[in-house]
Amino acid sequence: METPYSGRAIITDNFDKVEVVIPSKRNYFVMLFFCAWMVGWFFGETNALTMFGHDGAIDLFMIAWLTGWTLGGIFVVSTILFMLLGKEIIEAGQGTISIRNRALFFLSPKVYDLNEVKHVRALEEFSIYNGFQFGRREQKGFLSNYNSGTVKFDYGLKTIKFGNDLDEAEARYIIERLKGTKILTDKNF
Repeated sequence: METPYSGRAIITDNFDKVEVVIPSKRNYFVMLFFCAWMVGWFFGETNALTMFGHDGAIDLFMIAWLTGWTLGGIFVVSTILFMLLGKEIIEAGQGTISIRNRALFFLSPKVYDLNEVKHVRALEEFSIYNGFQFGRREQKGFLSNYNSGTVKFDYGLKTIKFGNDLDEAEARYIIERLKGTKILTDKNF
């Protein structure tokens, strides 16, 4: 018999706020693939660096190639670190809700006024990009369109998402806990 899934989120109910910590989802196939890729990347980078400036001339193509190659390596390392150590931390209370990511260090939280939070819902969306986001939540830059947060709310004319890759049932549970502690009220729905 299958045992019920207890979820990933860790919910701490303090007196004046609720903290929800959601560890990043680990995709072991992607982590293994990226680790193997990094071995090849390392040899390619070191080989290119030994050839760089070998004849005394500045090779603009080699500079561009090394820049792209290095940025690719930084992306892969940061993805592996986020899968291993990353967390989404949501704090709600005292009229605000804040959302932040943490891997090796804290990024500054995005803080929202609960009076302006409308239409809180749990909704999984199918996206062709879900397989390519590697456990990352909304970020600035080119990955911002690939966020698949399951908990959503409207904030003005923008939809805010968090709870990346949560099952819809777990997302509804988080919303009900926030509603049960009176942090979210009927005006938020």
